[in-house]
Amino acid sequence: MQTLWQDIRYGVRMLVKSPTVTLVGIVALTLGIGANTALFSVVNAVLIRSLPYAEGERLAMVWENRKTTGNAQNVINLGNFYDWKDQNHVFTDMAAFFDRNFILTGDGEPEEVPSQIATPNLFSVLGVTALHGRTFLPDDGKDDGPNVIVISYNLWQRRFGGAPVIGRDVMMSGQKNTIVGILPPNLGWYVQKGSMINAAPEIWAPWQIADALKQRRGRFARAVARLKPGVTIEQAQSEMNVIGARLEQQYPDFDKNWGVNVVPLRTQFTGNVRRPLLILLGAVGFVLLIACANVANLLLARASSRKKEIAVRAGLGASRWRIARQLLTESVLLSMIGGAFGLLLAWWGTRALVALSPPALMDLRDVSISLPVLGFTFALTLLTGIVFGLVPAVEAARFDLNDSLKDGRNLGGGARSNRLRNGFVVAQVALALVLLVGAGLFVKSFGRLQSVDPGFNAKNLLTFKVSLPGRKYDTDQKQLDFFNRALEQLRAIPGVESAGAINTLPFNGPHSGTSMHVEGRPELPSSQGPSVGICVTDLNYFQTMQIPLLRGRLFTPEEAREVRHVVVVNEEFVRRNFPGEDPLGKRVTIYMKDPNVPTQIIGVVGNTKHLGLDLENEELAYWPQPELVYSSMTIVIRTKADPTSITSAARNVIQSIDPEQPLGEVITMEGLLSRSVARSRFSAVLLGVFSLVALLLAAVGIYGVMSYSVQQRTHEIGLRMALGAQRGDVLRLVVKQGVAVALIGVSLGLAASFGLTRTIVSLLFEVQATDPKTFALTATGLFVITLLACYIPARRATKVDPLVALRYE
Repeated sequence: MQTLWQDIRYGVRMLVKSPTVTLVGIVALTLGIGANTALFSVVNAVLIRSLPYAEGERLAMVWENRKTTGNAQNVINLGNFYDWKDQNHVFTDMAAFFDRNFILTGDGEPEEVPSQIATPNLFSVLGVTALHGRTFLPDDGKDDGPNVIVISYNLWQRRFGGAPVIGRDVMMSGQKNTIVGILPPNLGWYVQKGSMINAAPEIWAPWQIADALKQRRGRFARAVARLKPGVTIEQAQSEMNVIGARLEQQYPDFDKNWGVNVVPLRTQFTGNVRRPLLILLGAVGFVLLIACANVANLLLARASSRKKEIAVRAGLGASRWRIARQLLTESVLLSMIGGAFGLLLAWWGTRALVALSPPALMDLRDVSISLPVLGFTFALTLLTGIVFGLVPAVEAARFDLNDSLKDGRNLGGGARSNRLRNGFVVAQVALALVLLVGAGLFVKSFGRLQSVDPGFNAKNLLTFKVSLPGRKYDTDQKQLDFFNRALEQLRAIPGVESAGAINTLPFNGPHSGTSMHVEGRPELPSSQGPSVGICVTDLNYFQTMQIPLLRGRLFTPEEAREVRHVVVVNEEFVRRNFPGEDPLGKRVTIYMKDPNVPTQIIGVVGNTKHLGLDLENEELAYWPQPELVYSSMTIVIRTKADPTSITSAARNVIQSIDPEQPLGEVITMEGLLSRSVARSRFSAVLLGVFSLVALLLAAVGIYGVMSYSVQQRTHEIGLRMALGAQRGDVLRLVVKQGVAVALIGVSLGLAASFGLTRTIVSLLFEVQATDPKTFALTATGLFVITLLACYIPARRATKVDPLVALRYE
């Protein structure tokens, strides 16, 4: 222990004695360790940390799988759900739920709150107990019982200031409800797939499912289940496949070509981000490796300059292992300093990552530098110190004592040390190129994604949802009158060009879908016939969104006020159902309401992207609002200038009609588009930043090696110049050495990139993983930068004074 303390004290003195080497090493390690720690904190929160439910690894989502379309996570039919519950032997229990928005009034401004209606056993299935009060009892939600709700910790703090609320009555969508429980913080219960809300639910109401909903009609709910102890996901999937096949035979008209899909809850939460996060973690690992190679080169160079000191220590009796241990202690000490600064960088970097992260990364507000993250940082720091210090320490211990005491220039064999330094540079260049190629592919993919035409003009569009409470607006006519009156007044706001409404706005949630029948063709069972997405719009929606009319006409004012059985379809609908035919005047029955009656196609509009820019066009049918009245509509307003400037005026219009009616999320259409590509932007930005850091570290590494090489060869260069060599000859001599190293690094980097980029092919949009332009540009760019890093030391070599150089020792 005493000798270790001596090594540490001596190491500190040596680090202070070489401030440049120490500073460069600390900066490189701070970047490498800090980036790894910051990203690991997010990976730990999303992929590793236990789910906030009792035995969360036993939880799974259960979906219907539509085999004909490949939609493996389709919302479910409640009749099928109850058969699953009754017939399975792999789950302890299953719960069903669906989303909606409730309007909370009283105790402040009216507020639209994302909520869920769930079977009373939801929280027992999840393994969640209330922080205060209770969750649902089996009889909650019955017609003859009180109306009770459970609220989130966040809503309790935000809306009620943390005051006692258990047993308190609140008005929710015009109905009195009693708060019976408050859930723990950071519950994380938000299943985005199939969600009709844009944020985690904050209110839960019990759902006693009526017998009428258990019929084989429609799919709209979702299900979560808890596996029995010892049952694997594979076993559960196998049994549910058997049950699904049985239901297919029992209900062929409804369940033909439908199966069951069991998805682990963690996979459900992280499925879209797992691979991007692991790729980014690998990228910062490359950055750390480059930093290690950089510091190892610095230590190799410093070890050469300490030849006399090491030789004297050996002459006084120090063993090779003792010398290697001393140098290794110094490298670990340097790594610990870099790790400490890296932890500070990670604290800031974690906040930046959370700010940049897309909504698909779950709720990352509680991501922090936790004990597991601190443990990771300490282990990484220790390992890093050993990795980059091991080779210089071993190399320093390889020396001939007599030669070392006589000569200070060639510790451990100059040629061997030079090969090692060049090898580290080759590794840096190769790793940097892999990162640059990956970043280039992501950036190009992101650019292609952003250039996709969504089918409408997103500029100067303000959007917000208005959800009318059913108890107050209890008839279709009341709901129609509200929206017609609101839209008329919104159009009168100064600066507004037009205003329209739709039930499900593109990029703001999934639209409804159902089966249909084309009049005059053989009628097939609903499970086997064609399907279509359904949207409901007002008179001016298409004009406001600037969706082009391709054939026929749009709705008339009369059709927008009363049922006339007309429908507008998109181009994809025509392509799939009427290839080579004129669809105008054709009649289709869309099984979306009761009774189902044929509607006539009066117009064809252009395709619009609805769920994502990277998805195929969907066939859509647009009904005028009277045809299928929705109490919740999203209003879109096109303005002449900045759309956010009319937000207050729009809110005043809605509340002048109904003072208790809040607006839902207010966001521009460009904001929705930006949010839809957030995951791609997140990956492109982070990988771009990491690759630039890697490029900087690699350039510094090349510059350092070339500078040291010039310093070593000062005597030789002076001799060459004294014998008549020109500055150009010296310049070529030095640059040639750097070019050789760079070419080897670039070649190895290209070979590695061809293999590694195939792992990201599923994350790219309209870009090949081996895109030749990206490979050529990044390789050329990196080679040019390495040339510049070589040129500066080479230029300095040409200015060597031969007289001084010949005296150089």
